[in-house]
Amino acid sequence: MSLLYLLYTQFFPPRPPLTSSNLPSQHGKVFIVTGGSSGIGFELSRILYSAGGTVYMLTHNEARALKAIEDIKTSVAAAKISTPGALKFIHLDLADLSTIPATVAAFRAAESRLDILFNNAGIASAPLDYKTAQGLEPHFGTNCVGPFLLTRLLHPVLTSTVAQAATNSVRIVWTSSLLVDVMAPRGGVTIAQLSNPSDNRNEHYSASKAGNWLLAAEYHRRFKDTGVVSITQNPGSLRTNSWRTTPRRLYWPYYPILGKPVDGAHTNLWAGFSEDITIVDGGRYIIPFGRWHPSPRKDILEALKNKEDGGTGQAEEFWEWCEKQVEPFVPKESLRHFLES
Repeated sequence: MSLLYLLYTQFFPPRPPLTSSNLPSQHGKVFIVTGGSSGIGFELSRILYSAGGTVYMLTHNEARALKAIEDIKTSVAAAKISTPGALKFIHLDLADLSTIPATVAAFRAAESRLDILFNNAGIASAPLDYKTAQGLEPHFGTNCVGPFLLTRLLHPVLTSTVAQAATNSVRIVWTSSLLVDVMAPRGGVTIAQLSNPSDNRNEHYSASKAGNWLLAAEYHRRFKDTGVVSITQNPGSLRTNSWRTTPRRLYWPYYPILGKPVDGAHTNLWAGFSEDITIVDGGRYIIPFGRWHPSPRKDILEALKNKEDGGTGQAEEFWEWCEKQVEPFVPKESLRHFLES
């Protein structure tokens, strides 16, 4: 299948199969949406709240989050939806691993279940001189390592929710990008560059988005017996805040064909709620606005498999690299549960 077709079908996708108009009631269910105060996360939070779900908006700016919650509640009330769910804020800074255990502790103190973790938040085209609090390259640190630690610490509540929920309904939805098809290095992630990154920030961004695919697949390989479905999705090429640090000359030529944030929310809805998705689909890749990638890159498919299964083992290597980065921030009890699951 040609690259030109793959680009075209993701820039100009068919209508979404799942939207707010046909999403079933989500009363009694609990969701986390990272980066929920703007863009795709805002629209996704609004739809889930409108459907009756309890939505935890995890983001780093409290003022923006509280304003977003107020705006959502006002719009839902204006739409005369009589039985919405609940919207709550918890601070999350994916660029500082030391803060994430407190985020998870606050969630666990409030809830005993988690039906879907939407790892939505991320950055793009970060300045070359920017580093995370732990000194990591910002795209890998914020887009991969931070969500990896969050997922790792939420692993116990995700797995325990499986026993209370419908089969295949407990999920982790990771976020990728169209650029994985175009710019990601061979195998998705160049392991050697993780500790010694080049000065090509666009390559780091695309590789970090491929990295989320690798993590989604590796989580499935390791924990599929728990019943948690782990998949990744490209929400679409959209007008969101992720472009804010991108040079205008690279952004504006594409502006007329970019979709709206709600379109990306629709991709997430299919990834999170489609009944066609089961545990055997773990590790697969979804494209806008809710369908399977028709022709994933063969080199990345090989990277998803470990060497014993005939692959290159890059997903396993990337997972292990992420584990080393987060190890100082994982409470011992959480580490024990993670290794024994």
